[in-house]
Amino acid sequence: MLWKMWRAVALILAIGLQSQAVRADENPLWRLLFGHEDPRLTATGIGLGIATTGASYALTHKHGVPAVRTTSAGVAFGVTTFGCMVLYPIIGTIAVHRELTPREAYSGIVGCIIPFIGGWIVDQTLPHDPWYDGLPAKHAGRPRAWHHASRQHHYRRHTKQHVSAASIPLTR
Repeated sequence: MLWKMWRAVALILAIGLQSQAVRADENPLWRLLFGHEDPRLTATGIGLGIATTGASYALTHKHGVPAVRTTSAGVAFGVTTFGCMVLYPIIGTIAVHRELTPREAYSGIVGCIIPFIGGWIVDQTLPHDPWYDGLPAKHAGRPRAWHHASRQHHYRRHTKQHVSAASIPLTR
């Protein structure tokens, strides 16, 4: 019982000693391992990895009497990988409170298929341009004004007459 209390005390001290303002770009070890990825997305990927591993084990583990395996390892890998690929952008968007950039989304999806090195592969493969990195594009001119709300066409229609697309004039 005493050893459980010591573990709890050590855990509380470890949590208390952590820096309050940790950023991914300031930590060289984090930058080496995860690039410039948001730490919340890394936590999302780790959580989904643990969940899909548990789901894969549950699908391949023998259940019941007599023990019966419900699926093969290949089917379990395919199902859980597909589930991870679908859930990563959803949970990642909720975690960071914004849309994911294409680089972040692709990195997480490939990380579901190829654990640990999928994000590195995406980071090295995709070019660093404004679209993939999620930077705002520069507009060449002023944005186009839409005037469709101000154009109101009133056509006389009888209430008992059937109106079809062919009966509306095409002139403006």
